[in-house]
Amino acid sequence: MLRYFISLIGLILLLPGCGSTPSTNPPTSGVVISTDHTTYTPSNAISVTVHNTLPTSIYAMDTLSSCSILSLQYQVNAVWQPSHVAQCPQKRPARLVKIDAGATYTATITAGYPGLKQLSFPLGSYQLMLIYTTSPSVIPTAEKGATATSAIIQVQ
Repeated sequence: MLRYFISLIGLILLLPGCGSTPSTNPPTSGVVISTDHTTYTPSNAISVTVHNTLPTSIYAMDTLSSCSILSLQYQVNAVWQPSHVAQCPQKRPARLVKIDAGATYTATITAGYPGLKQLSFPLGSYQLMLIYTTSPSVIPTAEKGATATSAIIQVQ
């Protein structure tokens, strides 16, 4: 009987998440990247939220996809590679963006060059990647930073 009630409580706790469309990476990384949908059309913009659940601030550079701190990755033959469909056309030095502990950062990733040229996302599987550090004196790179990725999103 006790096992029945425990199973029932577990089911009740799982039900609120059923049918939701946002995409989120597993929260074990300390930095959670969420999108507003799991599937997009080629002309949709991708709304993204980065939530810092770490007990310290994080830092990332802001000249990546659509001039955000996120890199759009495209899957080709089961290998993730940078997508060049959402470039940052700004001719300025990259700035370090700080996300305080418990704070969020939002961005909109669009195909093309924001405000200059509109393109469409090619059909396929994508993810968003963030390379960050916990020190403002260290430039975030793959060698000197931590990485967080979103769940896979589809463009159909």
